[in-house]
Amino acid sequence: MPQDFEDSAYHRTSLHRALHARKLRRRWQQFAGILMLLAGYMCLAVSADTPSEWLLLRVAGGFGLLFAGFVVAIGPTVAAILGDHD
Repeated sequence: MPQDFEDSAYHRTSLHRALHARKLRRRWQQFAGILMLLAGYMCLAVSADTPSEWLLLRVAGGFGLLFAGFVVAIGPTVAAILGDHD
């Protein structure tokens, strides 16, 4: 009987560590997504005297960063709502 209890305690501890690691990874992913969103907004903030050659590149890159940042930042939240099956 004590062996079963030790195995149970070990599995409970390892499960707690795994859940903590997953939660930490999701927080870092959300932080990275927010940074990408901020970088996208910075790319879109063009001044009036920006050369036209760079304007399209900055706008396309800015919208790309906004889209990618939104996907990266909101991914863990959507996974939690829909049920994480990994």
